[in-house]
Amino acid sequence: MSSPSRAQTDRYRRRLERLCWFGALVLGLLQAWGRRHASAEGLRYIGADSISYLDLGDAYARGDWAHAINAMWSPCYSWLLGLTLRIFKPTPDQEFTAARLLNFAIYAAALAAFAFCLRTLLRTRQTRATAAQDAATETHAHTHTVALLPDCALLLIGYTCFIWTALAMNRVARISPDLLVSVWVYLAAGLLLRARAGASSWLNSALLGLVLGVGYLTKTIMFPLAFVWLACAVFAIKPRRHGAPRVVVALLVFLSVAVPFIVVLSLHQHRLTIGDSARLNYAWYVNRITPFTHWQGEPAGSGAPAHPTRQIFTAPNVYEFATPVAGTYPPWYDPTYWYTGVTPHFNLRQQAHAIARNLYLLARFIATRIFLLALLLSLAMLFYFSQRGRMLVGDVTTLWIISLPSLIACCLYLLINVEARYLAPFFTLIVLSLFAGVHLPETVAARRLTRMTVALILLACALSLAPDTARDVYATTRDVFTKQSATEDVQWQIASELQRLGVRPGAQVAIIGDAMYAAWPRLARVRVVAELPVKPEGNVAAFWAADEARKQQIIAAFAHTGAQVIVAEDAPQGVATDGWQRIGRTDHYIYFLNR
Repeated sequence: MSSPSRAQTDRYRRRLERLCWFGALVLGLLQAWGRRHASAEGLRYIGADSISYLDLGDAYARGDWAHAINAMWSPCYSWLLGLTLRIFKPTPDQEFTAARLLNFAIYAAALAAFAFCLRTLLRTRQTRATAAQDAATETHAHTHTVALLPDCALLLIGYTCFIWTALAMNRVARISPDLLVSVWVYLAAGLLLRARAGASSWLNSALLGLVLGVGYLTKTIMFPLAFVWLACAVFAIKPRRHGAPRVVVALLVFLSVAVPFIVVLSLHQHRLTIGDSARLNYAWYVNRITPFTHWQGEPAGSGAPAHPTRQIFTAPNVYEFATPVAGTYPPWYDPTYWYTGVTPHFNLRQQAHAIARNLYLLARFIATRIFLLALLLSLAMLFYFSQRGRMLVGDVTTLWIISLPSLIACCLYLLINVEARYLAPFFTLIVLSLFAGVHLPETVAARRLTRMTVALILLACALSLAPDTARDVYATTRDVFTKQSATEDVQWQIASELQRLGVRPGAQVAIIGDAMYAAWPRLARVRVVAELPVKPEGNVAAFWAADEARKQQIIAAFAHTGAQVIVAEDAPQGVATDGWQRIGRTDHYIYFLNR
C-alpha cells in the first residue's frame, strides 16, 4: 500500500484542525454560558478584581478620566468591558452574562492567535529539522533514521494543551484580563517564529511592536517581557544585519503604544511609573505587609501610610473609606491610593521564602492535575525512547525562541506570586516547544508510542474537564426549562432583596463581613463606604459577642459614615438580632440606619 501523498496529509490535517476548533469553541461557550450568572464562586469566576474591572469599564465609558486612570489595573480589558456594557446596556442581572460573552469572544481570539502560532511552527520546524538531520549525518552522529512527531500528532497535542489551559487554568467564565493576555502572547510567539523562518518583513516587525504594546496595556508584566521578546527577535531574524533595524522598528512601535499611557499614569501618580501592581504584590507576598486592604503602617519598617482607610472603631476594627476614591468597593478599586507610602524592599530571606512557597504551590498544582501528569509522562517516554543521547539538549532547545520568554515570564511570577491563570499561555508554549523538538526513530514501535502518548493526553484532558463540562451542560439545560438561573444565585438574591426593601441604586452601605469578595453591591448598584472586616481573625465574632451597648456604639459609628444600611454576613446562631432583618432566604441580614 502506498503512503498518503502530501496533499492528502494536508487535507487530513485541515479537517483535524477544524474538528479541534469546533471542540474548543463548544467547550468555551459552554463554560461562558453555563457560568453566566455565577457570582459567588471565589476567584474562579467573580472576585474583587472582577468588580474593579467592571467599575473601571463604567468610568471609561462615561469619560470619567479622573477615576478611570488607575495604576493597579491596566486599561485594555476595562475598555472592552466598558464598550460591551455601553453597546448592549444589560440589566444588572444580565451584566455578568454580557461580560462572559465578551470573554468568549476573547477566547475565540486567543484560539485564532494560537492557531496562527501553531501553523507557523508546523511550517518552519520541518525545514530546520531536515538541516539538523543532514548535519548529524555528515558527522556520523547517529546510525539510524529519525523523524519529528507527525504534524497531526503535534496539532492534537497543541490544541489539547490550549483548551485545557484556557478552560482549567484561565477559565472563560472568570472576569479578568488573563485570557486577553494570552492573545498577545500567542501572537508574539507566532510573529517571532515567522521572523525566524525568514519572513522578517518590516510589517512583521511593526506588528510585533504593536502586539507587545497592546499587551502592556492589558497587563503590566508585559512591559518587561516585551524587551525579552525584542531581544529574542534580534537573534531570530536572519541574516543578522537585517535584525537590528527591524527590531528598532518593533521597539519604536511598542513605545508609541505604551508611552502615552505611561505619561498619563505618571502624571496621575505624580511620579514615573509603568504601573504599581508588581510593586504592591511584592510588598504583600514577599515583604508580608498587610494585604490587601486597611494597611495602617504595620509591620514596623513597611512605611508610613499617606492616606490609609480611616479606622473609626477598635476591638472590633471598623474602617470608613467613603472618599476620595470611587468604585463599588473603594479599597480595592484603587489600592495604590490607600497604600501610598508603602516601601517594598529586598530581603534575601523573605525572597527565598517567597520563591520556596511559589515552587511548592506550583508543584502541588501539577501533582494534583491528571492532565499535567499525563503530559510529563508522555514527554518522559518520548525523550527516553528517542535515544538521542547528547543531541537531546539540542532537541529540547530547538524552539528556544518561544520557550525562553515563557520560562522568564514564569520565573518573574515565581519571584512574587504564582497563580495558574498567570502561567496558562506560557505553559502551553513551553509544552508545545518540547513536543515539537521530539525526534523518534522511524520504526513501527515509535509510531505506536506516538499514538499511545497522544491518546493518553487526549484521555487525561477529557477526564480532567469532564466534571466542570457536565456541570456547565446541566446548568445550560436547566436554564432552558426554568429560566430561573439568576435568581438562584445567592449574590443576586441579596441584590434583588435589597431593592425590594427600598435600598436604591447609588445608596451607601456598610458591611459586616467580607466586602472585598461580595458581588451583590455591584449587582445592586450600591457603594460600600465602611466595613467591619473578617480580618484579623475573630473581628466579626467580636461584634456579635459584644453587649448591646457596644453594638449600638458600632452601629452609630457606621451611621456617621453616611451609610443608609448595614449588611451583615451569617449572624452566629444564638446571638440577639433585634433590629436586624434577614435578607430573603439568604444567610445575610440588614439593619436600617436613621429610621
